[in-house]
Amino acid sequence: MKIFQKTLFFTLFLSGLVRANLALAALVPCGGPTQSPCTLCHLWQLGSNIINFLTFSLAIPAAALLFVAAGVIFLVSGGNEYKLTKAKTIFTNTVIGLLIVFCSWLLIDTLIKTIATTSTETGVIIWSWNDFPIDCAVGSED
Repeated sequence: MKIFQKTLFFTLFLSGLVRANLALAALVPCGGPTQSPCTLCHLWQLGSNIINFLTFSLAIPAAALLFVAAGVIFLVSGGNEYKLTKAKTIFTNTVIGLLIVFCSWLLIDTLIKTIATTSTETGVIIWSWNDFPIDCAVGSED
């Protein structure tokens, strides 16, 4: 019975988290009945929406809930070594997961800014991979 309860709780939690975030995310920026037809610029915006969704709308709330779960397990452990170890493991793995997510973003950002620099008469222009190109302004009709 405990396995069923854990599975049910996890499924409800995950579906609620994903549904709430998908409603706010609007990942696909084009092609809907009231939206403009898809262009190459919309592909860029879709990539940016996916990255923002995974890092800010999914990873941070999930990490916050895992920190709370680890804290609750730690508080109710009552000196039980197994529960203390489990709480510490959840906390450590959550911190490591967040570090992986944000360090990978930083690494990609640094690598692309290093490779994709354009020099002009006025100086060096660094093109950011997570910003839209100038000719693909949000809301422009191509």
